[in-house]
Amino acid sequence: LPRALAAMAPPPPPTRRLRDAVARENIAELVDLQRRGLIKSKEFSGHHDFGPEDVQVVLFDVYSLDSFAACCAARKALPHAEFEGVTRSGCGENLNVEVRDKVIALLGVCWDYDDMRNLIENGAQVLVLQSEDTLSEPDKNDLIQLGTWIEVDPRLGAGVLAWEFFNKGDPVPLLLRAIEDSYLGRNVFKDGKAMEDGIDVLLEDVTDINAEVKALLRPVAYRDEIFTKFNHLLNDNQATRKRLQVIAEKGRERAAEIAADQARAAASCVVRVFRHFPAWKCNMVLMSSKFEGRVAEFLAQQLADRCAGDEGRCFGAVLEIANGVRVVLRSLEGGPDVSQIAGHFGGCGSATRAFFKAGSSTFLESNLEQPEVVLRDVSLDSSCLTLKPKDLVTVMVRDQHFRDSPLDDWSWGFKVGEPEKEGWFPTLSYSVYIAVRTEPSHGTGVKPVKEGDIVVGHLQRGKYIYGRRLPGGPIETPELKSWFPFAEDLFKRLHASSAAVALLDAGFFRMPEILA
Repeated sequence: LPRALAAMAPPPPPTRRLRDAVARENIAELVDLQRRGLIKSKEFSGHHDFGPEDVQVVLFDVYSLDSFAACCAARKALPHAEFEGVTRSGCGENLNVEVRDKVIALLGVCWDYDDMRNLIENGAQVLVLQSEDTLSEPDKNDLIQLGTWIEVDPRLGAGVLAWEFFNKGDPVPLLLRAIEDSYLGRNVFKDGKAMEDGIDVLLEDVTDINAEVKALLRPVAYRDEIFTKFNHLLNDNQATRKRLQVIAEKGRERAAEIAADQARAAASCVVRVFRHFPAWKCNMVLMSSKFEGRVAEFLAQQLADRCAGDEGRCFGAVLEIANGVRVVLRSLEGGPDVSQIAGHFGGCGSATRAFFKAGSSTFLESNLEQPEVVLRDVSLDSSCLTLKPKDLVTVMVRDQHFRDSPLDDWSWGFKVGEPEKEGWFPTLSYSVYIAVRTEPSHGTGVKPVKEGDIVVGHLQRGKYIYGRRLPGGPIETPELKSWFPFAEDLFKRLHASSAAVALLDAGFFRMPEILA
């Protein structure tokens, strides 16, 4: 019997079910169980020259509630640190707190490479915690080589990241999870959309928490009143639960306001293409709205519905002109990564939510493809658009050539007002050219060109173009079509707006014979 017992294998260890973040934080009844897996925790590893307890200065973005939440999470563990509100376009040289030879934490600030480099050159050691990956790999690697500690995780809000970093082992407070859900727009919470719409009434005696945080563009005392108010909810999940009910109710009350702004946007929106991102279509509107994000989200959905089967190329934008152009971008799940667009223009964000600000009001004309005026009938085959004179087209790709017609230039795009229908059309069907120098005749049948001549082409063959020269004023007797010398250094295509003016001045569309 003893030998038989000894030969028996030991029993397996008892199975232990790993508890996810939702279970550990006891918030299961508040979240959509189908989406609970989106709530994540974070463990920090690696060797660095400093630790969380060494941070002496905390910088947070006054335009981001999530960044302020990260500041408050750090404050709990750093009673002797200094805190200052900054902007994402701010520069480290303009700080009011002393940073030389100190450990600085940038929490959800998303400063660019140059600003971070300025801090380092002033002797600071820098910690970066943020949701958005705003640095290129070469810039990030350079900063890491200089001792910067960079932690970017798009799955977590900055507030949650900061809590996990500075308060290791403590469950994340419900308040930070609610702000994270609102900031990332995941709708993990059952009332997520309503909470996002009402989050500005987070604190009982503050009508707009976002406005209160914006006023913190200064050094903030450890015992500042707004810290105290926020800390109360941070430490009391039961009080937070009650407050979230109020927030959700406020959000539901705003449904009519939001719908009204969305209807206003639907009445005046247009579909355009960013010149540097020609494959993606943007349903955009120029307006001011307190619910700009929800309006942009609505525009993205509206365009995706129209372009069924091609939703992955559709997004929305709200543009507001105020000391430049402020642009809020929204994309649906599986849609374009709008953070790439924001990053190109110096902004930041996540794959589905981003924003940037352009300093000049000329931004729209210089960075969006402007509609081109169609000059003649286009009706070829099923792969081509059917167009008529005076139609407007948005060109996504131009000057393409095909093996079976190597001398013809083709463009790809869509007719304005019908973004769901894309196709090919001849580049010459909308192009107006201006001569930038004088060129003599190349022989019989080829007319000379003078600097400033405006030519509408119908056909191109190698170094020659067949078309009409427009007069400097109204057309009285149309000039016959002729061949002209044609080269890149001789003619330049007029910008869409300039071409429209030239055609209008000439009365181009009033004479059917010149459209043939």
